[in-house]
Amino acid sequence: MRHIYVASDFVYTNHKKNYNMENTIKITKLDFTRLNNLINNLKKNSRLTTTDLGFLQSELGRAEKIDSEKITPDFVTMNSTIEVTDPDNEKIMTVQLVYPNEADFKQGKVSVLSPLGTALIGYKVGSEISFPVPKGTKMMKITKIIYQPEADGKFRG
Repeated sequence: MRHIYVASDFVYTNHKKNYNMENTIKITKLDFTRLNNLINNLKKNSRLTTTDLGFLQSELGRAEKIDSEKITPDFVTMNSTIEVTDPDNEKIMTVQLVYPNEADFKQGKVSVLSPLGTALIGYKVGSEISFPVPKGTKMMKITKIIYQPEADGKFRG
């Protein structure tokens, strides 16, 4: 059984902090459409409530929508592989941002519905993000985009 992770209360108690750029995120129009469809399908076909999807929905609502061909390679898009650094201990972690059905944390595949996944989407290299963890809020810094599909010419996949 696959678990779908959501950031339920986070939307009401905290928002991503970003010290390096305006508080605007950029999402491709294709990712925006697919993520909205995902949210709508989950609302219809599961026990998740609107609050369970609120953080991602709120991020999508404030995002600047960009054509896939025009997004710069320093932004996190779906299926990007990202290097993040934990400022508390300087540990580096590499993750790929994926849709829930592809998530496998042991393989570094993080669901966009997870707190970390929702915190990553639309931000760029150098951004500091925060997301809920059992003991409060965790900060991470996006240090590198290792792979971005759009930068590789993959605009539909």
